[in-house]
Amino acid sequence: MKDNYFKLERATQVAGLLFVALFGAIVIDSTGALFAKIYNSGPFYSGYQGLGRYILTMFHGGVSFPDPNFSEIPKVEGETFVGVTAHLLVCVFDTFMYFILTFKVLKSTPKIMPALIMMWVFIFMPFFIQMPALGMGWAGDASPLKNIIHWRTFVCHSVFGLGLYLGTILFFKYIHRKNIT
Repeated sequence: MKDNYFKLERATQVAGLLFVALFGAIVIDSTGALFAKIYNSGPFYSGYQGLGRYILTMFHGGVSFPDPNFSEIPKVEGETFVGVTAHLLVCVFDTFMYFILTFKVLKSTPKIMPALIMMWVFIFMPFFIQMPALGMGWAGDASPLKNIIHWRTFVCHSVFGLGLYLGTILFFKYIHRKNIT
């Protein structure tokens, strides 16, 4: 196989992982911002603030899982930074899982369908971890916007899968053009 992430030098692997994860994060965040604007559902980053608030409050024992009273928890200093950082770390994790699936399991070059299928499987994370933690119920069932949340989650995970695929293609085109190993 011509392109295999795991046969690159370590520094190139790290650069590729970060590039593709950031590329995917930009794609998913742009889609989230577009959804927020179209459906007038508030700033798209409010989900990251809630995630950061949950993480910071969790360390002080102030939340439960699932937490039906999450909306009553006051804002915490640094919640946006912690939430965005957690989001980016999940993007890095998902990217690494895509690389394992593509280059180790499938022994393939980057393809769109494995990226999409993997991200559709990973929809369980916001549905059954993030949403219950943030007081929205299982799969957002307690939210008055549950249909929009379901649609947004599916679309955002799909475009992140597309971002993984396209980011990986761009990364390999770049390293071939620059003759980097």
